[in-house]
Amino acid sequence: MRPALARLSALVRCALALAALLVTVAGCQVGDPGARPGEDEGDERYPTPACDGPLGPARDPRTLPACCEEFVGGAHCLPAGAVPGVLQDRFAPCAGGGYCVPDPLIATGGVYEPPACTSLQGAEGVCLSGCIPQVSEVWGILPQDGCDADERCVPCVNPLDGQPTGACELRYTCEGGFGSGTCPHTGPDLIDPTTLPACQPGAHCLPVMLVPEDLRDRLADCPAPDAGSKCVPDDFIRTGGNHVPATCASVAGAEGRCLSRALPEVQAQAALLPQATCDADELCVPCFNPLDGADTGACTLACDPGPTEGPTGLPACCSGRGTCVPRSAAGDDAERLGVDVCPEGGDLVCAPNVFLDPGYQPATCETGLVQSLFGSRYAEGRCLPDCLPDVDSFLLGRDGCDVGMKCAPCLTPPFGQPSGACDPR
Repeated sequence: MRPALARLSALVRCALALAALLVTVAGCQVGDPGARPGEDEGDERYPTPACDGPLGPARDPRTLPACCEEFVGGAHCLPAGAVPGVLQDRFAPCAGGGYCVPDPLIATGGVYEPPACTSLQGAEGVCLSGCIPQVSEVWGILPQDGCDADERCVPCVNPLDGQPTGACELRYTCEGGFGSGTCPHTGPDLIDPTTLPACQPGAHCLPVMLVPEDLRDRLADCPAPDAGSKCVPDDFIRTGGNHVPATCASVAGAEGRCLSRALPEVQAQAALLPQATCDADELCVPCFNPLDGADTGACTLACDPGPTEGPTGLPACCSGRGTCVPRSAAGDDAERLGVDVCPEGGDLVCAPNVFLDPGYQPATCETGLVQSLFGSRYAEGRCLPDCLPDVDSFLLGRDGCDVGMKCAPCLTPPFGQPSGACDPR
């Protein structure tokens, strides 16, 4: 018995990794690749789920070629084209082609919870099919308990090392999705990202059929030769999406979450987002848009309990007529903006609020003191906020501009170089 038990750690974990893949991939169609939901009536041995599961719609496995016949009725063959490449080396091949998949998963589309049972040394366990090759290899070690004749009871906790096997997290419900109902995911990785082609640092190419449909448009396509896959962050792959991103301090110290740079929405704002305490392949995305207070959704992913504080917005500056923005957000204008009263250490500069209007054009004005001192060629100017470092000068006056504005000359005295005040915006 001892040599056989010594094999349990490796073999059962392999079996559970396979089973985890089966119940955590989303959008995978089984059976005839050309079949459509409703073409098969389903198998009356299993309740019809209220939704399509990770293996698509419920189907009657008896419409497919039988396999694993030492366990009568235990599994049937799916065509090779219906089984994602990432899973093909986990299944036993069928003699006539395709791969051998346990019936409960086919019959429910993966909306399935393995029955509970009592396993080794009285430990809690669940019933898994002997048609999974790695379970078959330790068949003589595992008890049957209340499992069907083609199943054995796999323990929730490995009796050799006390580590979770992941067996008791193998379920998918219409209400709760993947896993055991707890989040973040615990136990072995559902899929090892390193078995997949890399696409970005911290992300790998996952076949599109394994990606939940509501997420596909939010992920980047992988290039050839992995076309047909999506570039998915590794944390999502490992947990089936059931993880809580790390909390971080985002723009102006606002609460945020560390999200992968591989996400197009994060890439598009990469110049504006700090890395903060996030990993090198992540950026800190704020819970709320600092400009308008809108919820970004970054802090409500999966089972994230949500932000601990409400929208804070960016600090005001320029006597309330400006906003402290990240230097990177100011682009080429950053060097012409001052810090004013913006918090130190946040790499923020004071952007007058008038500049936030894409159609803003400063009013034309005529300088007073500058013209009298340096001549009429310096008369033309533009009304600009007085908190700009180049405008905050005793030589410049309001000269007909609104309160908080000064008339900045188009040419800089005494040498007549363009000041930038009159450049088109």
